[in-house]
Amino acid sequence: MLTPNHVVIAARAVLALGAATATILMLGPFQGLEAVLGLTDKSAHALAFGALTAVSFAAFPRLRRSDLAQAALILGGAAEIAQMFGGRTASLADWAADAVGIGTVYGASLIESARKMARDHGHLPLSTIIALDRRKAGGPKHQPIAPGAEAMPDRFAERASRHFPRRPAA
Repeated sequence: MLTPNHVVIAARAVLALGAATATILMLGPFQGLEAVLGLTDKSAHALAFGALTAVSFAAFPRLRRSDLAQAALILGGAAEIAQMFGGRTASLADWAADAVGIGTVYGASLIESARKMARDHGHLPLSTIIALDRRKAGGPKHQPIAPGAEAMPDRFAERASRHFPRRPAA
């Protein structure tokens, strides 16, 4: 039976193979090979890094997508610098094309996150949905407490002390 772990393992294998292929194509003597596929150099960079970013999102589901996108940008810059040492020319425009591919995939993933939050909390106002987003700084805002109700403790120690009171001294 197919489980999420199988998908992660397969995505990691595809990511390793794709990264190795992209590295060989970018650093090897294959300049102009993208024209055979009907692509320009910039569109090939955008497609390659967009695809690698999308696969990395599936390969590492516990990591933040923003961190994975930043790592892809850094790797794109490192590949451009490495091209200078292999007899090829580095190009800021190629790195910008990498950023376009990465940004497109990252933007699409943010839209999907917003759709999920809208499905889960569609009855709430948008400001409350945004406040509930645990990825934002400061964490979720606490819901107002009804008058006369006991406030929930904010700290772990306070919550734990309610469940596990001190033992009387013997």
